[in-house]
Amino acid sequence: MTTQFSQIKWVRVVLTALVVCLLSFLTIFVIVTGYATSLAFQARGAPDQTMITAFSNQYAPWIGPISLILFTILGARHIARRVESALPLHGVILGALTGLVNILFDGLGLSALFITILTIGAGWLGSRPSAQK
Repeated sequence: MTTQFSQIKWVRVVLTALVVCLLSFLTIFVIVTGYATSLAFQARGAPDQTMITAFSNQYAPWIGPISLILFTILGARHIARRVESALPLHGVILGALTGLVNILFDGLGLSALFITILTIGAGWLGSRPSAQK
């Protein structure tokens, strides 16, 4: 087990985890901004802030975790293509770091723990050698 931890490319894993979290946040931002822009075109002026707030309160709690899990899978696949050994361990650590960053921003709760477990699984799934083909 010690030799596997020494084979981990920590800089690559940490940078990928940060990029995954940033992309998840940007996905929410782009979707809410797109909705606000469409409201602005419909109103031919300033959009209704209450509608934008209601939209973001309704959809951001779902878009965030889903995009976080999907980007974790893609990030793990990216890492697995560039490392030679301990592929599943790289993915699991990526998922754990991504989940930890999510807990730091969302707070510790049951949903955050569930999302962390799912991101760890997503990291493992994305780094599997059979997923690389």
